Amino acid sequence: MASAYAVAPIKAAQVERAYCLIGAVGYDIDIDRWRQICAAILARKHLSPFIEEIAAVEDALGYIRGVAILRVRHHERMGRYLSVPVFVTASAADARGVCGALLGYLNEVALDRRCGAIHIARLSPDRWPATDGAEDGIIIPLR
Repeated sequence: MASAYAVAPIKAAQVERAYCLIGAVGYDIDIDRWRQICAAILARKHLSPFIEEIAAVEDALGYIRGVAILRVRHHERMGRYLSVPVFVTASAADARGVCGALLGYLNEVALDRRCGAIHIARLSPDRWPATDGAEDGIIIPLR
């Protein structure tokens, strides 16, 4: 079944549009800092499973419907897992489809990077997630 959404690592042309979602949620980050974060990610020549990545969900009209920041981490009890400190979706007509597309992408990335779980942090717009370690959110076991 074809998806109505394209989910992939963020592209330079999507940075400004993705910020609209981040800003709408109320995260404590300004546009200049967002651009710096995206520029650092886009400047990398080689991907590594342990490097932070930003994924964007784009609909057929070019609107950004979702954004996630992800990185592989290790926990003494969980083992290797995909940490998702930012998970934002927005759609008036197809919230389930956008969320499903982004979760499907995260599942593929987690399995590709040999993770046993995905941890999606609770939405905390009053603080930009600078480090992992938050115990809040949801853990999705894989396999």
